[in-house]
Amino acid sequence: MSSAGKSDISITRSAEQRRTLVWLLFFLLGIWANAIGCAATRIKPLSDATPDPIYARPIDRSIDEGVAFLLKTQNPDGSWGTGLQTRGTEIYSMVPGSHDAYRVGTSGLGTLALGEAIRAGRKVPNLERAYDRGLDYLIKHGEARRDNGPLLYNTWAHIYALQALAVELRYHPSPALKAAAEFQVDQMRRYATYLGGWNYYDFHAHTEMPSLAPTSFQTAAGLVALDEARKAGVSVPQKMIDLAIARVEETRMPDGSYLYGSDYKYIPRLLANRSNGSIGRQQSNNYALWLYNSKKVGQQQAVEGLKAFFDNHQWIEMGRKRPYPHEAWYQTSGYYFYFGHYYAARIIERLPEPQRVEAQERLQSLILPLQESDGSWWDYAMWDYHKPYGTAYAVMILLRCDTTSGMAVPAAKSATSTHAASTQ
Repeated sequence: MSSAGKSDISITRSAEQRRTLVWLLFFLLGIWANAIGCAATRIKPLSDATPDPIYARPIDRSIDEGVAFLLKTQNPDGSWGTGLQTRGTEIYSMVPGSHDAYRVGTSGLGTLALGEAIRAGRKVPNLERAYDRGLDYLIKHGEARRDNGPLLYNTWAHIYALQALAVELRYHPSPALKAAAEFQVDQMRRYATYLGGWNYYDFHAHTEMPSLAPTSFQTAAGLVALDEARKAGVSVPQKMIDLAIARVEETRMPDGSYLYGSDYKYIPRLLANRSNGSIGRQQSNNYALWLYNSKKVGQQQAVEGLKAFFDNHQWIEMGRKRPYPHEAWYQTSGYYFYFGHYYAARIIERLPEPQRVEAQERLQSLILPLQESDGSWWDYAMWDYHKPYGTAYAVMILLRCDTTSGMAVPAAKSATSTHAASTQ
């Protein structure tokens, strides 16, 4: 070999050694920074930090201003959201199907929140009228389609449209409400994965029956909506329920955390699957399984999950308002911040009084300081859907934390909506 060739090899090896040393340095710095961060967490957990009190309001005022925000931002047709605002960081979507799904799903949540505010006795001008408009929109425009192979955001739309319709159907039965609820149940049947349960993506085969396994938390949300449908007298296929329960149960880990979805069993130590990564989704799963009398989750397990939620709240808080999904510690995403708190509130309302009151106080202390100056709450910027859906969740959370509202037993009060009479 020539001296020039030997020199080239020597230079290449030297460059490789330098790159190796640089990467080793970064690796060691990462370990050091992680150790410092963990130590800081042990010294003063973020959950112990004093929340920003700038916009903290008394709970009654907070609820009413949240409701007022929903009334102010409702579209003339009764829906919420237009998809006309963007920041360039929103999640992977297509036009028009994804936006149809976001609008129907957000409108389901908004309508659900207004109905609960009515039943809780809130006195906000034009509340009943806005609620009726929301119901009319869900009845007449509740269709949301899968717009291409990978994207199934419409499954969220079917879940929350069904829940809003079914709850109203229990109070004021009408043919129009029942037909709309039956349509949503059929859509949930149609878009269930090949294993049962629901996912909002199908990155595998893009098949008619989605080929990607279900996510645990969306399947849990679907089960809650289907329970409301059955209580309202809507026929729900038992097989659909049984498969969904089995999918949530199989994702429950020995420590009480949950895998992100059924197919994550092959990578159980992924950060999102660990206890700190799953606490925001754990509450919906525990609530659904407890609701359906699963052998895996009863009151004790639900309370243990709630304790983990409060004790390790900083891990879900870290993802709130970040511009990209799953970039925070333990792959937390902002968009299940209020989702997780909502199902925590559903667990709390089922607890016996001593535990319930303490948990109500803890939960409202986490939500009240996060209200924005315009009366809204939001956790992940998404066109103009994020404030209405975040506010809807927050209003429903606080209604269950307000001990004067009677929301611990929602069925104890009846709505004053005139919708049933207008649709007979």
